[in-house]
Amino acid sequence: MRWIRFLFILLIITVLDAGNLLNIIATPGLHIRPDLLLIAMVFFASHLETTNAMTVSFLLGFVADLSGELSIMGPYTISFGIFGSLLCQLRKVVLVRRMLYQALTIFVMVLLIRGLAQLLLMLKTQHVGANVYIVLWGTAAYSAVFGPFAWMILSGLTDWLGLRERPRYGPIRIRH
Repeated sequence: MRWIRFLFILLIITVLDAGNLLNIIATPGLHIRPDLLLIAMVFFASHLETTNAMTVSFLLGFVADLSGELSIMGPYTISFGIFGSLLCQLRKVVLVRRMLYQALTIFVMVLLIRGLAQLLLMLKTQHVGANVYIVLWGTAAYSAVFGPFAWMILSGLTDWLGLRERPRYGPIRIRH
């Protein structure tokens, strides 16, 4: 993987996620919009080797904590790291080549990651935001619909990022 190019893509995703550009497509009132960092985490966790996927998952979680509404560090880093690592370990079982499977994987991951992050935020601050469940399910649905299209864009960048297509059951080792 070409890390400098990945950091450039991460910067673009972070600016889109933290800025006001996604507010154009956000639902009015509840401010529900797709979670681009989480979509990127699912993409990279399913395309990278285990150690790189875990590193990218923690990095994306750290960026999600930095660009979040609250200035509390940790909940998204922990959530992204745990479930990104889990998805990477399950990549032999969970194949995300078709758009339907991509959407379903993104939907489940948004529910798990954002749900755990909300639980950790609640335990740390004893504050529960308004309409937490509606925003959680709405973000999961919106990300699942938007995700496969973002996946196509990221798939087009795989050669530029230095991602190689892996065999389904791990790397093939030839012994001499």
